[in-house]
Amino acid sequence: MAESENQISTDDTDTIDTLEETSITMVDILAHENELEEEYAAVLGASDDKCCTYTKGPIKRQALYSCLTCCPESVKNLEMCAGICLACSLHCHENHELVELYTKRNFRCDCPTERFPGLKCTLNPDIVDGDKKMPKNDSNLYNQNFQGVYCTCKRPYPDPESPIEEVMLQCAICEDWYHLHHLGLKVKKLRDDYHEMVCPGCMQKYEFLQDYTGLALTRLEDLDESDVSVETDDKLKSDLDKSISEIMNMSGDDESSAADASTSEKADGDGKAKNGVEPPAKRQKTDGQSGCRRPKNKPDWDKDVATLWLSDWRLALCKCKECLPLYEATKITFLLDPEDSATHYEERGRKSAKESSYEQGIRALSTIGRTQQIDAITEYNRMKDKLKDFLHTFVVNKKVVTEEDINRFFQEMKNEKNANLGQPFFCR
Repeated sequence: MAESENQISTDDTDTIDTLEETSITMVDILAHENELEEEYAAVLGASDDKCCTYTKGPIKRQALYSCLTCCPESVKNLEMCAGICLACSLHCHENHELVELYTKRNFRCDCPTERFPGLKCTLNPDIVDGDKKMPKNDSNLYNQNFQGVYCTCKRPYPDPESPIEEVMLQCAICEDWYHLHHLGLKVKKLRDDYHEMVCPGCMQKYEFLQDYTGLALTRLEDLDESDVSVETDDKLKSDLDKSISEIMNMSGDDESSAADASTSEKADGDGKAKNGVEPPAKRQKTDGQSGCRRPKNKPDWDKDVATLWLSDWRLALCKCKECLPLYEATKITFLLDPEDSATHYEERGRKSAKESSYEQGIRALSTIGRTQQIDAITEYNRMKDKLKDFLHTFVVNKKVVTEEDINRFFQEMKNEKNANLGQPFFCR
């Protein structure tokens, strides 16, 4: 009997210890909420949630969704796919089966067009004449993501059948999403210096990009699972910085034309700048490559492995008269625009986002007096202890906590607080 009591006591102690380990504090909750809000701001902060973007034409980059409720045929036929902006997903397609596409470049909202014949865009009543729809957006590009599948494995995300944690990267060119373990990379975690990825298919399609792979992040062949990261070769990173510096100083470069003009004005009659630096125009003529900065010796490249790039890799792409037609002919001139990247879009979203709940809570707490702060913290601790005891009963009885149980708990807390409010006590 004594052994049984000891066993029960031990079990209870273990349960309490488990609750202690798994319990969270207000700081944990606020920190987690702040993290979610940052992710929300990064993806949606720079997109309009009230006005349809159709009248603005193709948007440089915006959050998009695909509606499978209105376009069920799109699952089998890519030609039937359609994309909608954030505002239309909230107002015109509410409660529909939507596929979140993250962001896409140069896309015009399809909601008011003939791609949705059975739906009228409620945000564009002025441009729709009766049941007549606007013509289809011929310039829009659609890929398998609009059908709700991703990667070379053509699986949904999240994949209900996947036994492992899914880490996905978006290709900077085709904008499809790929599982990290399907990119030929023996890594599971990326360091902060990773910026963008170009999938193997796009690297094969746009062959001239292979000339720059010597400036990309290195591939790790053998990596211990306890130290999964992408490392950068110091020499290659130095070469990238040097290439960027040279390109930014080239004569005629958009980003440096003003600086070049200023330097030329200071040059003396011998063609030497007064500060001893040779003018960019003269350096360009003597480099032996007619101003072209594209690496001439193509490095070893594995066609089955994705290419990972540093944050400034786009600045290293040459824009001379020989290289620029390559981007124009293949319609990927957007790579020459650093502001085209998803990272730049996310930064704009974070800046335009409103104050987070965490910041609001801290600001509100700082505006009240010290006594009120102590009362608030005391009340929170009391609620936390009672909630822990309340949930402990479900652990012991092996029951599932329902929404009704939580509502009942807070109602009892409210009743208890009201019961403690009696007649005021006067000190004599």
